[in-house]
Amino acid sequence: MRKHSIIGFGIGILIFLAINLLMAHLSSDCGLPAVFGRDPCADDIARAGWPLQFYEEGGFAYRYNFNMLFLAINIAVGVIFSVILGWLYSQNKKTVPK
Repeated sequence: MRKHSIIGFGIGILIFLAINLLMAHLSSDCGLPAVFGRDPCADDIARAGWPLQFYEEGGFAYRYNFNMLFLAINIAVGVIFSVILGWLYSQNKKTVPK
């Protein structure tokens, strides 16, 4: 049962990271490369964070915003989501007696 909950937790973390990467790609002006600073755009805006946006940088009139509280809330939401998914995954698996 512990093995199943760890697998479910790992799947939950991967889903949460994939959603965050997708949202960073969709909300940034030049996509995901803008978040990593590898884009060819001149005055793009890079944004990151889901469900709360904790990072924003760039633009014609340059600005930089980083909110540590929103980052902590995002991490907490990801961990809670993963724990719930791990618990649900362990409840649905039937163990075979040896």
